[in-house]
Amino acid sequence: MVFLLQRFPFRKTLLNLFFREGGFLDELFSCNLCLGVWVYAILGYIFNIDLVRNIFGVYSVCFNEIVNGAIISFVVYIFGIGWNTRFGILEVD
Repeated sequence: MVFLLQRFPFRKTLLNLFFREGGFLDELFSCNLCLGVWVYAILGYIFNIDLVRNIFGVYSVCFNEIVNGAIISFVVYIFGIGWNTRFGILEVD
């Protein structure tokens, strides 16, 4: 979902107004970690995945989804960095 949202041509649609260079949405959609928090929070809510309740036994409506999204986004971000380091091409000039 994060990859597809980052590749979607928002600048070529009517939503171009919201995606100005250096604006909030432009910054959000250019960061894997930042966009991942919101995408994984929404997906966690839809699929009823709740890491915070399972670990700590506490539930708060919005807080748990955002913390779940942050945890999952961080894990996926670190995995992506490792994947790119292991299988990426390093060019030395």
